[in-house]
Amino acid sequence: MELIYTDTNLNDIGILQGFTLDLAFGKDENDFQLTTTTDNAVLEPGNYIYIDGTEYGGIVDGIKVDTSKGTVIYAGRTWQGILNSKVIEPPTGQAYRTVSGDANTVLGSLITLLGLGSLFSASVATSEFTISNYSFDRYVKGYDGITKMLKSVGARLELTFHSGAVLSAVAIKDYTTDEEFDSSQVDMVIEKVQNPVNHIICLGSGELQNRQVAHLYLGQDGLVTETQYYTGLNEVSDIYDYPNAESLDELKKGGAEKLTGASSSIRLNLDGSTYAVGDIVGGYENITKTQVKQTITKKIVTIQNGYLSVKYEVGE
Repeated sequence: MELIYTDTNLNDIGILQGFTLDLAFGKDENDFQLTTTTDNAVLEPGNYIYIDGTEYGGIVDGIKVDTSKGTVIYAGRTWQGILNSKVIEPPTGQAYRTVSGDANTVLGSLITLLGLGSLFSASVATSEFTISNYSFDRYVKGYDGITKMLKSVGARLELTFHSGAVLSAVAIKDYTTDEEFDSSQVDMVIEKVQNPVNHIICLGSGELQNRQVAHLYLGQDGLVTETQYYTGLNEVSDIYDYPNAESLDELKKGGAEKLTGASSSIRLNLDGSTYAVGDIVGGYENITKTQVKQTITKKIVTIQNGYLSVKYEVGE
């Protein structure tokens, strides 16, 4: 597996030898650390690293040299981290930025909006997904906003680097339809909450008795509603404090996102690079006979001595 490094203009310089690369992207981190020896110190801030045809790579932001150990550590942002270094802002005079069109076309317009056209491009193929009047959260980071937008239509972001990072919208794959992990096969940590929060009191703008208040509930089907289902001891309430909400709709939107937090979570130690952030996996834990189904939220990659190891974080 060749790790290629380039100059600041993405012109290939060479192939790095003798290194350890730790890289993570998804719900957080979105950065990497590349360790090599001092006699192999060939990178500078602004250079890029990548593995051709994969989503692994990024830009070098800093260098740390330890002469006592004879090591050089390069730190930087992954491609996802570069996207998250930009902010999707509402247009001047408008509350939200709203987009519509083929998902790949929308990705192309967002790349231009964020000023990343020298590094990123969108697939020219027509995707299977249409974005219809999607409103981004106000002032959302680029990668976070894009993944949330695509998820709203059942898609995830696919990123492949080859002479530049190409973005495309692809279908979320639900692996539970043809495979499910068993605790006798893989290590897992499962946490199940019997009584999650099912009533959230949303507090918006205003003061005292004039403060904006909305009540949201989880129904029996797990969907958010404004009609209470769980009562008495089965009601579990919480508060969502958002004093800067621009409108009642924005307040309810934020409250609904908090309310739909998972009632169970799962962490799996999975090997192999088959799965992607945004795909769905499931697990069955034999001791308590607990079955869960969750979205992959982070991918953690280590490359050492040419050997690739991948682990995943699943759920929140």
